[in-house]
Amino acid sequence: MPRANCRRASWRRWTRRASPTEAVLRLLDRALAGAEHLFLFLANGLLLTILAINLANILSRLLLDQGIIWVFPWTRVLFVWMVFLAFFVIYRRGKDITVDFVVNRLPDVLQRVVAVLVNLMVIALLVMILLQMPTLLPRQVGRMDLVGLQRYWLAIPFYVSCLLILLQFVLDLARTVTRRPTPAPGNP
Repeated sequence: MPRANCRRASWRRWTRRASPTEAVLRLLDRALAGAEHLFLFLANGLLLTILAINLANILSRLLLDQGIIWVFPWTRVLFVWMVFLAFFVIYRRGKDITVDFVVNRLPDVLQRVVAVLVNLMVIALLVMILLQMPTLLPRQVGRMDLVGLQRYWLAIPFYVSCLLILLQFVLDLARTVTRRPTPAPGNP
């Protein structure tokens, strides 16, 4: 057996194959990481668009003594979309506000129990929100002035972020229950 093949064979002997659960968790984590990067890119793009159209409006008022009438309504729509898209990124990176000083004083076993209970409560809340979507979206009718979109378009990024946050909580719950380490915030 050539020397290179011996190294490869010994390397395989010492590495552990991932279980199906680990493989699913890694795949879900990679998909959520991709969604995080996409949502961050989109939120930043929306912010740049808001800044650009408002700068154009300011310059138009300064130079032409006339504002651009559609800037404020579109700024409002783009801001709502930006915030809703950023919800998922903020949670995934661990930049949300948590009050965990009491939980951190508990023994490890109780910390895990609290983590499981909190994850289950948040999952239940997000499922309830998502189950209401088919009822709420048809009620949000009517075109937004100077934008031309139906009002329900404001809520679509919210529901998508809720779904992704739900998947993140399911991933965190699975890691807690299976005792797999949860990566540090910002390093999924």
